[in-house]
Amino acid sequence: MLVVDAAMAALCLTLAVVQAVVCILYLFVLDLSPTLRGQMSMLLGSTAIFAVVGLLFLAGFLGLLKHWRWHWPLQGLVVVATVPAALGLYSLLT
Repeated sequence: MLVVDAAMAALCLTLAVVQAVVCILYLFVLDLSPTLRGQMSMLLGSTAIFAVVGLLFLAGFLGLLKHWRWHWPLQGLVVVATVPAALGLYSLLT
């Protein structure tokens, strides 16, 4: 569980940082194409989803690593929050 939390936190937070950089780059070229404005909301939404899920996995990882008393409820929160995040990401991309 510790390795899964660490790997998922690293993956989600890396994707969030990369997409945040893309959001910044989009701001510079937003006026060049009318389709970029429509894609910006999808990009911001997916960046926020990856950031929140990554932070939850990081909290779950730290809870297991430091043997916090409430690490199992936190693991349950991570599992419960992953399902709506995946559904939200799916609805953004379709």
